[in-house]
Amino acid sequence: MSTTQNSKRIEHRPFIEAALHGTNAGRLLYCSIVSLIEGSTSAICVISTAFLYHYIILDVQPASFSWSTYLVFAATVGIIYGGFAAAACSRFLDFGQQTGATLPSSLVSWTGAFATVLFLTFLGGYIGDLSRVSLTSGYLIGIPVLIGMRNLIRSVSTSRMRSGELTFQRVAVVGRRIDVVGFLLNGHLSHYGYRLTNVLYLDDTLDGHGIPREEPLADFAADAMRLGASYVIFVGDNFSVSGMQPLFAALRRFALNFAYAPVTPQTPLNFVDVVAIGPNNALRFMRKPLSDAGVFAKRTMDLVLSGLGLLVLAPFFLIIAAIIRLDSDGPVFYRQARRGFNGDIFMIWKFRTMSVMESGWDIRQATRGDARVTRVGRYLRAFSIDELPQLFNVFVGEMSLVGPRPHAVSHDNELSSRLATYAHRQRIKPGITGWAQVNGFRGETSTQEMIEGRTAHDLYYIDNWSLFLDVWIVILTIFSPTARRNAH
Repeated sequence: MSTTQNSKRIEHRPFIEAALHGTNAGRLLYCSIVSLIEGSTSAICVISTAFLYHYIILDVQPASFSWSTYLVFAATVGIIYGGFAAAACSRFLDFGQQTGATLPSSLVSWTGAFATVLFLTFLGGYIGDLSRVSLTSGYLIGIPVLIGMRNLIRSVSTSRMRSGELTFQRVAVVGRRIDVVGFLLNGHLSHYGYRLTNVLYLDDTLDGHGIPREEPLADFAADAMRLGASYVIFVGDNFSVSGMQPLFAALRRFALNFAYAPVTPQTPLNFVDVVAIGPNNALRFMRKPLSDAGVFAKRTMDLVLSGLGLLVLAPFFLIIAAIIRLDSDGPVFYRQARRGFNGDIFMIWKFRTMSVMESGWDIRQATRGDARVTRVGRYLRAFSIDELPQLFNVFVGEMSLVGPRPHAVSHDNELSSRLATYAHRQRIKPGITGWAQVNGFRGETSTQEMIEGRTAHDLYYIDNWSLFLDVWIVILTIFSPTARRNAH
């Protein structure tokens, strides 16, 4: 069968519409539109805040406002931030929905753009013509506005990806018929921003010795180039460099990326990258979530904030302790065995909120309206006050401020048996709060949907960790009502 028969042809489309169908020109247009929207928004934040400050607070009339100075400043900030936005859009189109949270990238870009223009203004000797209060206000107001704008753009983009309207990369697929069909049926490429150009079944290209013939492979690659593919994906059930030499030889003349996708229906593999091991290159299937620098930064934040928290909250702890003792018999604190980092077991500290003192090895999870919860305990649990003693666990290094919530050992064993990926949560220190909690996955895990939802959010956090994401989760924990959903 020829590549012409196997190929899925793509009709020519106008330039504007090409942005939704993965061409290079369309990709450039799409990133340019995003850059224009985000850059204009940042410029409007600067100029509008400056004008309102002068008009409302300083009573400066519009005709007397330094429009030219502030417009130049705002426009320059907008151009630089728009450049950062275009780069972020390009990364999003490269990796689709697997990119990290928008908070770190947007905040860093906004800070970098603003600081750069401030520095240029200082060097030019114009810094005295600008109000420090209006610029500071513009920067602070711009943070939530620009994060919200980027979230909105990505949400719309993701929605269009899932509907198949937005594609950012074209790919061609080659392999045995059964492997290719399985890959395409299970992969749902169109839902993740990929568009299939053409397909070649190796079964139809083999010579008498079972080796793929070079001519149909070359025709297939040429067809893929003509259709705008940037990747040729080889789907196979094993990886052998020598066995793929005929493919390499036929495709080497074409400016295409050549990738290997393993057929692993029972044991899914996610190739991360290629790393150097001495003089050799090796495929890394999994990497630790945090680099050494990340571990140091996260631990420093944990030490500083938990130490300050314990110091500042000490009088509050005494008041809570007295209320607990007056409300019911029993100790103020209780400790329970939880499974944490790398599967190690530690004893977690909590304010006692129940009439029972279960060890963690054999317990019954709290449910809504649980009769074991004391009167004071209901309020402590509703506002997460019972979790505050875990600042001590954070201070000594058993936990982190942010991370997957640790479960009692018995629950952990049960959940691990019900969901294969559940144990992956233990690749990072457990936290007092986490990405799952601020997204509403808190409390009991009585259904498979709850287990999968919590685990998916925890794994997303692990794969996309950053210090800015930790700060954002802490902010959401304090102010977002979603973080208190299902608290009982």
